[in-house]
Amino acid sequence: MNVSADRSTTGSALIAASGILPERVIQAMFAAQEISAAAPPVKGQIQPASLDLRLGIVAYRVRASFLPGPDIKVADRLEQLKLHTIDLQEGAVLETGSVYIVP
Repeated sequence: MNVSADRSTTGSALIAASGILPERVIQAMFAAQEISAAAPPVKGQIQPASLDLRLGIVAYRVRASFLPGPDIKVADRLEQLKLHTIDLQEGAVLETGSVYIVP
């Protein structure tokens, strides 16, 4: 593993790495806003070599996976392609073999 940090003229930490990122590097990337989230990571979410992602409050079932296309946001295509909207706030069971997008 080769990890190095460098400060650019804007002050952000640029992380150059190959291989698995240790926990401290992932935390540094959050601190430098190279990784961002709607809420700061909670204890246990950043682990050695992994970052546990949190689901949003709604899931959209779509017919199949898709690429949005150049200059088009996934959210824009989602309005055209969603089959069902599922509220995840109280928990839900998602079907095996189905494709969901959870922003």
